[in-house]
Amino acid sequence: MPDIKKKIARHGWAVTAVAGSGHEHPDFAYTTGLTERSLPELIVYGLPLHLSGSLLNDMASQMVAGFGLTSGIKIHSASGEEPDIVVIQVVTTSDMVVTDALYTNFTALQLVWPDLDGHFPWEPQYSICEHQQPLMGVGWV
Repeated sequence: MPDIKKKIARHGWAVTAVAGSGHEHPDFAYTTGLTERSLPELIVYGLPLHLSGSLLNDMASQMVAGFGLTSGIKIHSASGEEPDIVVIQVVTTSDMVVTDALYTNFTALQLVWPDLDGHFPWEPQYSICEHQQPLMGVGWV
């Protein structure tokens, strides 16, 4: 935990990447430290860990700079090469072990990505196994 606290002190937040344990448990990554700035923590599932870390750092930087990230927002890819992202409020934070160890009370947002056809997990046409990107909150319609 001291390393995480040092990263938070140095950078404003830290990203924890967790390698999945197979088909039932995907890779995921989340932030710790945004709570100290009265901002929600972030989590993303199912993307390669290097991409998850980059996405979380980018979104955290924007939030610290004043971008109001809230549930229900759709973030369009600036380059068109990355997928659009939808933000949902996290209800179950049990996977955010490090954050939970440091803060007794925090909120979190999940960054949700679409399948190759642009469908999100709450849409009937979504073509990726639900275990690849579990929803830890309620998707929007």
